[in-house]
Amino acid sequence: RLREAGMAAHIHFEDNEPEEEDDPQHDEDNEYDDEDDEEGEDDDAEEELSQVPWLPPGADRAGLHKPVALFPSEFEEHFVVAKRLADKSADLIQAVNDFHYAMMNDTPRNEFYRDALKKVLTPESVVLEIGTGSGLLAMIAASLGAKKVYAVEANEHMANLAEKNIRVNGFQEKIEVINKLSTDVVPSELEETPTILLSEILGTLMLGESVLDYVHDAKKRLLGPDPVIIPPGGCQYATLVECHDLESITRVKSWGGLDLSGFNALQDTASVVFTKQYGFRFNTARHRYMAPSVAVVDVDFNVHKPGFLPLERRFPVVAQHTGIVHVIMLSWEVWGDTEKTLRMSTDPSDTQDNFPRDIQWGQALQLVEDEQAGNGVTPEPFHVTAGEKLELICRVSQDSVLIQFSLRRALEDSP
Repeated sequence: RLREAGMAAHIHFEDNEPEEEDDPQHDEDNEYDDEDDEEGEDDDAEEELSQVPWLPPGADRAGLHKPVALFPSEFEEHFVVAKRLADKSADLIQAVNDFHYAMMNDTPRNEFYRDALKKVLTPESVVLEIGTGSGLLAMIAASLGAKKVYAVEANEHMANLAEKNIRVNGFQEKIEVINKLSTDVVPSELEETPTILLSEILGTLMLGESVLDYVHDAKKRLLGPDPVIIPPGGCQYATLVECHDLESITRVKSWGGLDLSGFNALQDTASVVFTKQYGFRFNTARHRYMAPSVAVVDVDFNVHKPGFLPLERRFPVVAQHTGIVHVIMLSWEVWGDTEKTLRMSTDPSDTQDNFPRDIQWGQALQLVEDEQAGNGVTPEPFHVTAGEKLELICRVSQDSVLIQFSLRRALEDSP
């Protein structure tokens, strides 16, 4: 999704308070800054009003960042923009039209959350939803009989639209919309302690929207003991793929007898790029999996904290076919229950007949070159033979949000 801004969505925001020097005693929860509790709540519950590396597009709470550009400013003065859009931020309009409609029309996604809630919700359940958007998931929870639903939304216009949807559907007595980032909500604002945490903060990369930061923060400060978290966990997969169609838009050889291969010196094999940015559905490109998918990140949202992953890990892979590994394709799967009977996935086999999911999430791709071959001036294709042992190197950012890969040939004495 473009809301991850092509892997560049590490937006750190600051409060209006001056920065404090690093605390040498800072413990492993260093994704958060300790602050005094202005509400008089218990320090243990309130001390972590966190700073998160990903900020939802259009988030406009007071003091969050510089004033946002309004949508009409994107056009020259003589261009026409509907009056209903005149007071909306450009970021918000872009985000809604980029993925929100596709997200709401992803019927299997909505059914996934409905079925997950059905398994755990009781008449005494109090639900906290992070990032309610249209209010759809909050209304699903209310329609299934939740006692109370707190729907948190960081954008003012989005929060107003959610409230309108909630009123139209008759859930205004059960659902309360809170126009804040969840990291700014304090327990005193919640009359009843939530027993269920509901969120869909999943990007094209499973952890690409700082879901670990938001869930960990809410779990520590806002939820009751032994809360139910939906989804409770998931897995990020990496798959080695041969795709000559992709090669046709990311590499050049020759044309009309003219050698153009020197231009490949600029080929980017370091960045992870979303299929949406390339402008195609992966399912439409001819491709072949060259090895079984590798589970590179396995997350339990009930346990894991931001930064829990080692910065680098290595995975053995055995090529199943002879050919070229053009790209590492990334997809994920999350579960709706701890038994993993409910699943939602972005694997191409699961999005082939789901156009909205392919458009709002799709997959992520990193081009591959053979760093152990060639002259170091232009990238060499990574040729493999069936049965060949390979090593997939996975690197993650300090906060576990961003990810990058290298592919190498395994040493002869590797197991």
